[in-house]
Amino acid sequence: MQILKIIIATVAISSIGISQIDDKTYSLSTELGVGYSRYFTTMDYDDLNQNGFSGTVKVMWNPEHLLSIGLETGYQYLYSLDVSDYSTEFGNTNVKASMYTVPVFIVFSMKVLPNIKLSAGSGVYLLFNSGELFGDELSSNQISIGAHMGISYTYPINNSMAIGGELLYSYFSKLQDQTVAIQFLFVYDFFRY
Repeated sequence: MQILKIIIATVAISSIGISQIDDKTYSLSTELGVGYSRYFTTMDYDDLNQNGFSGTVKVMWNPEHLLSIGLETGYQYLYSLDVSDYSTEFGNTNVKASMYTVPVFIVFSMKVLPNIKLSAGSGVYLLFNSGELFGDELSSNQISIGAHMGISYTYPINNSMAIGGELLYSYFSKLQDQTVAIQFLFVYDFFRY
């Protein structure tokens, strides 16, 4: 009986101590990512540059539990093409083309370990095309449904800032192409309550 009282007292004191140490709060954070992206496509041109810049901005609501929700936008350079003396049925011409995208996503993320998060998002990609053919400037804009998923590691600098990296895979349904991006990540909790 005495041992049972000691065990109950130990558990009660431990739970009180843990709740005081683990002061969970809600927060709003901004995540800024910049880095390199690689575009994977079925287009087959020798002069196709599939390397580009990737940048993301997320505003996340982080409640007490592990799942966070937010909005994301950014910029991703998909490809550029510069071909001299390209042969067509109308004659030879120089061809220039490029495409970049701006995502508008709802994003979910979840901590799987203290510094590691998995994320997934879906929404639309705003696709911006530009080019030159037979001396004429061309441009078009499209909207594509898409999704992405990623994994990130962040190391806390202090209570409100962290730095790290992110690996991000994106899919564009209209193009049926993908990108993989590696980004440097900066996280800032700008509001806590």
